[in-house]
Amino acid sequence: MSFNFKRIWNGVKTVNKKAELFQQFIEQNELTNLFTLREIEDDQYNTAIFDASIEYNDIVFPLFVVLDDTPFGFVRLEIAGGRFTPEQRKATVEVLNQLNSEFKCFKHYLMEEDGYEAILLDVSLMSGDNFEPELVAYTIFEVLYPHTQKDLTRIIAAVESVKVENTAVEETATKKESKPRKTTKSKKD
Repeated sequence: MSFNFKRIWNGVKTVNKKAELFQQFIEQNELTNLFTLREIEDDQYNTAIFDASIEYNDIVFPLFVVLDDTPFGFVRLEIAGGRFTPEQRKATVEVLNQLNSEFKCFKHYLMEEDGYEAILLDVSLMSGDNFEPELVAYTIFEVLYPHTQKDLTRIIAAVESVKVENTAVEETATKKESKPRKTTKSKKD
């Protein structure tokens, strides 16, 4: 399957050359089953996102390769998402800061947008005029993947180390289940 990256933008043809080169690399190396392309409509930088995933302990984590017309791109891994308690945030940020101080090429952080929180890991890709798709693959398979297999557990452990309070409905259900069940005695004549 081949993608056409040329689009008409206000009468001018535009091309995201990096995305085109990365797509060619994917096809040549038979990696089309790993990546799905998505373009951002009406984006001044002609952003293209290649969706993929990384598996760790039977958990699938979303991975995104973001390429555009700027000299930069990045690989992003979503480690966890949802709503975190203040205690979970605190424990997680401490681990993320520790990881950031240990690893130069990774940026671990907690992001909140529209009530959704995500623990993310970014790896920057610098390209300038000489974009090399092989370096994207190397970053994913030889740098990011080994890091996730070794250090992802520290982040997950931080999130899971904090006991999450149950909601009132769950507490009521638990209390009902924990009380002994009353039985009626049959009357003897």
